Amino acid sequence: MKNLISALILCFAAQTAGALEITALSTAAAGGAVKGDFTFGAVTVKSISYENGGVVMPFTENKGKTYTDIKLLSKSLYAKIEACFKNGFKKGGKEPAAPAVKIKSFKPLKSKARVANAELSFDGELLVVAGVMASRKEEGTFWIAFPPDLVFRDKAFKSDVESAVIAAWAKKEKK
Repeated sequence: MKNLISALILCFAAQTAGALEITALSTAAAGGAVKGDFTFGAVTVKSISYENGGVVMPFTENKGKTYTDIKLLSKSLYAKIEACFKNGFKKGGKEPAAPAVKIKSFKPLKSKARVANAELSFDGELLVVAGVMASRKEEGTFWIAFPPDLVFRDKAFKSDVESAVIAAWAKKEKK
């Protein structure tokens, strides 16, 4: 019995480790919908809305096209966001560690400016599509364009993510 309880605690800890936690929320009503800026430790996703009984993630419009640059990957994060809209935000304990960022894939593009899209996973729960941009000033150098609704609260964390994406793209490009 003791081993079973230990195994259950270990499974629960493994499931909750690395999960994004909502650390702050600011809301506003706009056009009949409730919108909020949700902070997940080191990053904030702006303009998440709750419409017709569902969570709607922000999107980017460019030249008449709509792009969903920020997506939810887990039902548990969806449920946390939905609960905040329904029941209000309840501040938790201490500030969580910066989320683990994993580069899931690159999708090369035919553009001279935006050479690829990089899909980044934050703790396996939030997917962000960032642009790998070719520098106009320095041949062969790149910078990262994040969606406008994604804000990094920690400049060092943002710099680390940018460096990792650029290094991974340079390595992929050499192959």
